[in-house]
Amino acid sequence: MLACVLVLVAAFALRELYLEHWLGRSICIRRQRKGLTTVEVRRRVAMERLPSSVSDYPVPREERILVKRLAGVVLWHREVSVGLPLSACDHLQDVTAQEFDRAFPSWLRLKGAN
Repeated sequence: MLACVLVLVAAFALRELYLEHWLGRSICIRRQRKGLTTVEVRRRVAMERLPSSVSDYPVPREERILVKRLAGVVLWHREVSVGLPLSACDHLQDVTAQEFDRAFPSWLRLKGAN
C-alpha cells in the first residue's frame, strides 16, 4: 500500500515538473486569482512542424494555453493553436499578442470573455 502511494506521489511530482518546464517556454498574458485558484492564459509563438500530409515544412503558429492551478500546482490545461501568415517568419520574435488576438476564442483573448 505504501509503495502505491509513493508511486502516485512520484508520478504527480514528475507530471508537475514536466508541465512547469513545458509552460516555462510560454509567456503569461493574463492571470486571474480567486483564493487558492489561478487561471492563466499563456502564449507561445514559434515555427511548428505539422503532419507531413499537411506540410513538409515548419509553419509559423501562435499557441495559447489556458492553465488552471490550485495553490500553484497545474491541475488542467487546454491549448489552441492558430496559423500565422508566412510573412511572420521574418519577425516571429516581434509578433505581439494583440496582432492575432481575434483569431482565438474569446476565453483565450487578452481581455477574456465577458
